[in-house]
Amino acid sequence: MKQGSIAGLVLALALIGATPAGFNFSDWHVSTAQFDYNWDTGTFNVPGHVTLTRPGSDIEADRATGNYKAKQATLSGSVTLHDSNGVLTNFAGGVASREPATLTCDALQIDGVTKTYTATGNVRFVQGPNVVTADRAVMNGFSHDLHLYGNVHLHD
Repeated sequence: MKQGSIAGLVLALALIGATPAGFNFSDWHVSTAQFDYNWDTGTFNVPGHVTLTRPGSDIEADRATGNYKAKQATLSGSVTLHDSNGVLTNFAGGVASREPATLTCDALQIDGVTKTYTATGNVRFVQGPNVVTADRAVMNGFSHDLHLYGNVHLHD
């Protein structure tokens, strides 16, 4: 059995036993009332509120779509990402600052292959005393650099 098939089987078994309380997906715990998954294509749809948690981080959104096989997801509608450990970005004083951070936006696209996180629409990022708003923000999950685009305003 291929590794991808095993991962799909584990996901399917988790979903079969899933309750509205949630299930584990990779290192995240997913809580939602409904999770639709296409076994053949890997596409998924979460039509209602979804919460993802792992030690130090949590994400909430009104809905989510994506493709498990492609390792891509889009969370949309009142997206809030909390990073209580301060490891999300190097934005406020670099890695040493380690201050908690919160990102809010209308939509968050996650590319699990490139570890790229793209926030769009009413982007607001807060870390320590720093508050920045922009039309779009792109974070590199490897370097933790945060790049801001369009109507960028920094409040210190």
